[in-house]
Amino acid sequence: MAEIWVVLEHRDGLPDEQSGELLSEMVDLAQRQQEPAQVCAIILTTPGAPLPPGASLSKLGIACLYVLEHPLLSHYSTEAYVSALAWFLRQRKPLLVVSGATANGRDYMPRMAARLQLPFAPGCLSIDIQHDALFALRTMYDGRAYIQTRAALRGQSALATLIPGVRGNPVAPGNATMQGQQLSVTTLTPDIDDTQRFERIKQVAVQAPSPEQVELEAAERIVAGGRGVGREGFMNIAAFARLLGAAVGATRVATDRGWVEQVRQIGATGKSVHPRLYIACGISGAAQHTSGMREAQTIIAINPDRTAPIFALADLGLLGDANQVLPLAANLLGHH
Repeated sequence: MAEIWVVLEHRDGLPDEQSGELLSEMVDLAQRQQEPAQVCAIILTTPGAPLPPGASLSKLGIACLYVLEHPLLSHYSTEAYVSALAWFLRQRKPLLVVSGATANGRDYMPRMAARLQLPFAPGCLSIDIQHDALFALRTMYDGRAYIQTRAALRGQSALATLIPGVRGNPVAPGNATMQGQQLSVTTLTPDIDDTQRFERIKQVAVQAPSPEQVELEAAERIVAGGRGVGREGFMNIAAFARLLGAAVGATRVATDRGWVEQVRQIGATGKSVHPRLYIACGISGAAQHTSGMREAQTIIAINPDRTAPIFALADLGLLGDANQVLPLAANLLGHH
């Protein structure tokens, strides 16, 4: 049976919160195949490290879990990940290997594709495999246009990265027919070429970036401000974003006036984002801005103008001044 592999990012034995989204997408893809296919999760870790609970994976319709254990996989390393996955891929030759288009996924997946000379589709909104070809839907021109690509596979494995936050995590298990099956767990020790001993890169520590440094495209949460908050309001936005572990975003007006650097701009002339949570503060909701954040999973709008167009997009609307609402919300978070 053909296999579709999903490489999961994890920390302390818990998979990344967007793993469910990625796995469900691949379960749906497996069901569309003419030939039987099963979805397998892959975890790269060090021997003895805790693993994600198998029940949560089996409920999503995952048939098997491959655990690649090696001392060099205790922390993320480009060469270690590429070597381990390439070693395993040469042995099993799956139909497809996918990961999230995260910082790590964007790092090791293209390098593995180049090393193995395999078809690769980066930064996809959705993918499909039909008639021995990989079809991918991607954005171009900073999200202002879409493109459908086709890559002939010729019997080779396909590689792809999917942009997080497009589909959203499943509310219910995606494959009811497979919920009750037992998850098969296979532990392997990959052959990693450590002749160079990775002396060029050494991990010193892991430190979360400040909200002003988090890349907007990779952020799972964004707190954005517009004309309505004023220059001083961005201090409240940055403080609240730090509490949430979110990135700071802004409208064109805010960046044009120098309240925030231009790289924080979201919209038609800025960046397109796909976060799980988007909090719009003092943003009216003009099309120039909303074109860059429409695909956010959950949108919260804070604005004193009840006629503001942003409320039409919002899942939750708060009528009020964000400069007063955010400090109150911060106090509530601080007590919890």
